[in-house]
Amino acid sequence: CIICMDAIIGVDITTPCRHHYDKGCMLDLFESATKDESLFPPRCCRQTIPLCLVQAHMSADLLKLFREKSEEFGTLKRVYCADPACSRFLGPQQESTSWSLRSPATKACPAAGCTTNTCLGCKNKVSGPLHRCAENAQDAQVLGLGHTEGWARCPGCANMIELSLGCYHMTCRCKTEFCYLCKKRWKTCVCPQWDERRLH
Repeated sequence: CIICMDAIIGVDITTPCRHHYDKGCMLDLFESATKDESLFPPRCCRQTIPLCLVQAHMSADLLKLFREKSEEFGTLKRVYCADPACSRFLGPQQESTSWSLRSPATKACPAAGCTTNTCLGCKNKVSGPLHRCAENAQDAQVLGLGHTEGWARCPGCANMIELSLGCYHMTCRCKTEFCYLCKKRWKTCVCPQWDERRLH
């Protein structure tokens, strides 16, 4: 097995690059990919490991979670539950052009115990049956201030994030990991990982 280096007894999963994995290590790799977007999709030698090689060995719960994360991580402009304590992925953001003459769709959070309705247009909490997204003057001020101060916008959900201390590896509340300098997905750029002045 390319991961644990033990002899493979039983199921031998061979990747497109011809490396061999035992079932346990491969399942661990797929499970890790559901928890860390930088590991998604699971790869070997920079080649995606096809789900069809592994799904027969996955539990129903892991397969369901993997498919959910595949949809989430494959969505660029994501909407999450407007309740910060929940933040469950709800789907893609609706562009304003698709609802300019009507209200955008709202979505009830499917998470157990959460009763929040979230607007798929403005991403805010919807508290009544009639919701209209409006240009928010306060939002415009924050965006202007963020631009002036050099803050970053998450490429996953477009929330504004300020870095005061630490490295340039950012993890948004939507779980998107990105580089603070270039705003690209984490591990897809060649920017420095930190600036000494921001570490103290």
